[in-house]
Order: sequence, then C-alpha cells, then structure tokens
Amino acid sequence: MEKKEYYVIDAGNSRTKLARYYNDELRSVQLFDDSNEDTLHEELRKINSNPSILSSVVSEEKKNRLIELLRPNIVLSEKTKLPISLENYETPQTLGADRIANVVAGYSLSSQENTLVIDIGTCVKFDFIDAQGIYQGGSISPGMMMRFKALYDYTGQLPLIETPEEADLIGQSTFQSMNTGVMVGMNAEIDGMIALYNQKFTPLTIFLTGGDHKRFDKGLKNSIFAENNLTLYGLYLILRHNV
Repeated sequence: MEKKEYYVIDAGNSRTKLARYYNDELRSVQLFDDSNEDTLHEELRKINSNPSILSSVVSEEKKNRLIELLRPNIVLSEKTKLPISLENYETPQTLGADRIANVVAGYSLSSQENTLVIDIGTCVKFDFIDAQGIYQGGSISPGMMMRFKALYDYTGQLPLIETPEEADLIGQSTFQSMNTGVMVGMNAEIDGMIALYNQKFTPLTIFLTGGDHKRFDKGLKNSIFAENNLTLYGLYLILRHNV
C-alpha cells in the first residue's frame, strides 16, 4: 500500500509548529513565530494534496489565513470526529483544540487507561480522560511567564523577570523571592494536583508536555511520562481517524 505524508499544524499563542509524519513516524518539526511568518506561509503552500490537520488557538484572522494557504482536510473543532468522547463536557464549543489533542494522544499511549495530561506552557492545563475514553474536563491556571508578568503589571515596584532561574524555598532578595513564589509555587501546585488525582483515580497514567514542562519534570515518578510532542501526536491520530 502506498505510504503518504501527513502534516500537522499546531498554531499556538506563542508559536506555530509544522510537523511531518511518514509511515506513522514523526520525521520533522519546524517552529515559527511572528518574525518568520512568511516562511511558514511558504512551507504551507508546499504541502499541496497531502492530508493535513490544523489546530488553532490564534485569532480568527490568522486562522483563516492559514486555512486559505493550507486548505487542510481537518480544522479541529468540537464537531470533528474523534476517537474519544466529549459528551460529558458542558461547553465543547469552547474547548481548546490543544486540550482535545492532548487527551487523544495520552489515552492512546496509556493503552486506554485513566489518563491525566499536564500541559505547562502559556497556561498550566490539567486534562483527564477516563478508561472508557470519555473526556471529563480539567483545570486551567496561569503559566510561568504569565505569573511573572502579572507580578510586574499589577504592582508598582516589582521588576519584570524574563529569565527565571532555579529557585530555593526561601528567597533572599526581591528577585529570588519572586522566582521562588512562581517556580516553587508552581511545583507545589502541580505536585498537589497530581496527588489529588491519584487519590481519586487508580490506576492513573500521567503525561507531562508543553513548552515549559522541562523546568518542572525533575524528580518525576516512574508513572509520569514527559512527552515533548504529545499535542502533535494527538493531532496526527485525529487526522488518521478521519482520513
């Protein structure tokens, strides 16, 4: 049987990822931001008739421009045919495409067990899908840089921290105290949420992903798996499920 290339485009808040799958393997991932948007548009024009899927959380204007250039087979939404169920989620029309893709990938990789996906990026997102493949929902809180920016924006004298560092429990300067509040605080939040899920759902497989997940994956237990390209893999599975 002829093998085809499959393309996944994940247009996020900070950057856009263009991934190429061939023979069920991820062969390449290209990253684009506003500074090289023209290059992204050139790459999209090259995809031609190959199957593709677009996941977007950007503005409608940017999204429509990507659709015009790519003409994807699938533009992911709550109406897309999925290998999981969203029937228990009250507002599927507002559910982020990245959250859908994450639970599709996590559920597949966990061999269809209770699955928790933690995505640490612009926001910190927890998403849970049960062993029956029914997405139950989760939580959203501010991400690392959003927290640092809020400290700067909503105070008169605190500085803007753009390069976070390793943090001790007790900060001995204003910079260190802010760094501790965000970094150690996020670690405690993530650990606490994991403990609550583990109390309620057993067995539970946990995946960690997102642009900042490497800052928070130290000391993970064996039952927690770090996956850089979890969202891309979920989008690929959804594309294959449809075409």
